[in-house]
Amino acid sequence: MKLYKVFAVTILILFAFAAMPEQAKAQGGHRVVQLSGFVTIGDSLYGVSNVSVFVPKTGRGVQTNRYGFFSLPVLTGDTVVFSALGYKKETLVIPKNYPSDSYSIIMQMQEEAIELAEVKVIPWATERDFKQAVLALKLPDEGRSAANRNLDPERLKELFTVVPMDGNANSKVVNQHQQIQTQNRYQFPTISPFAVLKLLDMLKNGEFKKK
Repeated sequence: MKLYKVFAVTILILFAFAAMPEQAKAQGGHRVVQLSGFVTIGDSLYGVSNVSVFVPKTGRGVQTNRYGFFSLPVLTGDTVVFSALGYKKETLVIPKNYPSDSYSIIMQMQEEAIELAEVKVIPWATERDFKQAVLALKLPDEGRSAANRNLDPERLKELFTVVPMDGNANSKVVNQHQQIQTQNRYQFPTISPFAVLKLLDMLKNGEFKKK
């Protein structure tokens, strides 16, 4: 009889310990809730893919699929954050006293315009390094000597006398010759007025008749 009582007490104690977590949960502990839903763009029915759905306190999270659906186990009282590039962050708080084991929502994301700063891509770490590299640049000796030789005044003078004229220069010379020929063709000889008077006197005196 004593052995039976000891066994019964032991069973009661084990049941008491087993029931303690459930009682703690019933007295205000957190319960697991399966959060699932659909993420859309504003009031439309278009789903947003690759939206991060996570609980910052625990670091748990998932991403929406290509159609915008997701499912994530959370605890009552958790704050769930919805984040995606190009959209404003949205938050959802699971009620502490939520009675059901599942929570379904439709989350509407709002677009957000982000202006990115200008980025200059150069093969140097800084602009100062780029300037120093340009100043320290050394041309090959062959190129420098050829440039100096071509810019020599004597060389330029020689090229000016040897290199033939191009089409524009030839056309200019021909036009100048044509203008000179036209002027010579219609130019009248200049006659001195004294010579005219002398010719009139000779006609009056009849010098041409005597001859």
